[in-house]
Amino acid sequence: MKIRTNLFIKIMLVLSSMIAATLIFYGISFQKNVAVITGQITSSELNHLDFFTRQMESNINQLAGNAYTLQHDPTIRSYVQMKELGRLVDPNKITLTALEKLALQTSSSTWSSRITVFNVHTREAMSSDSTVSFQSGLLQKPLPQGWTYEAPETANGEGSFHLLLADPVDYADTPERANMIIEVSFPVSNLQKLMADYQHEGGTFLYHAGLAPIESQQSASSTVRGIVSGLPASIGTAPSSFTAIVDDKPYLVSQIPSATLGWSMMHYTPLEQILSPIRAVKLYFIVACLALLAFASVFSLLLFRQVQHPISRLLSAVNQLKHGRWSTRVHSTSRDEFSVLNRGFNEMAEQVQDLIERVYLEELRTKDAYLKQLQAQINPHFLYNCLFFMKSKAKVGDTDAVEAMALNLGEYYRYMTRIDRSLTTVRQELKLLDNYLSIQNLRKQRIEYTVDISPELLDIQIPNLLIQPLVENSIVHGIERKNGLGRIHISGRPTGDGFLLAVEDNGAGMDADGMDKLCARLALPARAEGEGGYGLWNVHQRLKHHYGGASGLSVAPSALGGMRITLDIHMKDMKES
Repeated sequence: MKIRTNLFIKIMLVLSSMIAATLIFYGISFQKNVAVITGQITSSELNHLDFFTRQMESNINQLAGNAYTLQHDPTIRSYVQMKELGRLVDPNKITLTALEKLALQTSSSTWSSRITVFNVHTREAMSSDSTVSFQSGLLQKPLPQGWTYEAPETANGEGSFHLLLADPVDYADTPERANMIIEVSFPVSNLQKLMADYQHEGGTFLYHAGLAPIESQQSASSTVRGIVSGLPASIGTAPSSFTAIVDDKPYLVSQIPSATLGWSMMHYTPLEQILSPIRAVKLYFIVACLALLAFASVFSLLLFRQVQHPISRLLSAVNQLKHGRWSTRVHSTSRDEFSVLNRGFNEMAEQVQDLIERVYLEELRTKDAYLKQLQAQINPHFLYNCLFFMKSKAKVGDTDAVEAMALNLGEYYRYMTRIDRSLTTVRQELKLLDNYLSIQNLRKQRIEYTVDISPELLDIQIPNLLIQPLVENSIVHGIERKNGLGRIHISGRPTGDGFLLAVEDNGAGMDADGMDKLCARLALPARAEGEGGYGLWNVHQRLKHHYGGASGLSVAPSALGGMRITLDIHMKDMKES
């Protein structure tokens, strides 16, 4: 069943669509804004964390550089070789100088650190920390490469990182054969202080799989443990970011691997704090939409009572008039604009019956008379040509031509005697064309014609003498102006709401400017005196009056070399005669 929509429903649909579209577009915009902000925050976090990690590695590399410098220092080497040098050097002076250099290298860094030289030959240790003694365990296994982490031995202890260098370096795998081993170490308090100075929202910590994380004093241990517990065994060697859920709260976690330490510097930021302004705006917008929806409901109620209801009453009265109930009246007690409209409607209803009867019937009579006039104007033009031909042939004694002309002309006027019936079929019109072209061949004897019309069009009714003027135009204005054999092709095919009939020839044709002028003349509602193209204009006007304004005649160049005249007929717009 077809649903009939009135003004009230349309306005409500528009309001609902606007609110729904606004919510949908805002939802999409909100999601995109969250994605963009999260991406920008992620990039910013990674950039800050990368800079912070480089700063940390710079300090660590400075400590390692101090160890490499001492490894090649002559004083340190003299200290290691004092036993071989014997009386050539002063042991006390060498030891004192070496200690001063250890202290100097230690103080050159902003970090607290410890540098120790282990003399493998004498099993002695010299360190910037006087409490350090020689560690025999260093000689029992290969020295580790790079920095290693030593966890605290007690709960209140402090972990540290160590770097061991053998001299010569080739004896790192067999340290008992080395001359000396240099150790540089620093406590994790340096890293914790550096992370505490990292002024950024959230928390920072160092992570290594299988080891306890190194946290700053500002980090929340429970949050760090929650993040670490959800990390995979290997988090990759490239910078990355991901979202972790700890205690039902989302955190944006960024990590930068440190090639120097072999640990990953990680920083977490609460997403709730970052996105809270956007969520507040979203809440305000939803409240505004609900208020708008409430306003729309009140507006729709007023619209229904003040506009839709009076319109419905007026439409009902109009429908009553449409069905011939001329006594219908609209009774209204309101004092608004609709009361004025209702009074005007009541006054109009009193006169509409007489107006419709007089005007409509007069229009029908006028149109019928106009159509008959147009059709009658076509017939004399064709008859004069035929009679003139018979007169000419009779003078020269060509009785066969006169007889043939008379027979074909008789068939033609047998068709024309049905003038009271203004409609014919395409099949009957083609039979008329056969008589007409036979008459023309009696005169010209150089015309060939072909017909290619879809069978389903043959029994369709069309106005009388609709195709014949087109064929006559092709002969008079096309074929007669060109020497040689003349060809005429008549075609027809159905369209979606009607059909097309076309007549084309191989005559002289017409240039583009001439066609434009002809089309302009066809579009005129009345033909000026003395202008050509009367037959085409006549057919064009008959089509428009019979089938409606969408139907009509058009001209174009033909593939045969002359002109193509097309009748475009739309049955759905057909007017009642």
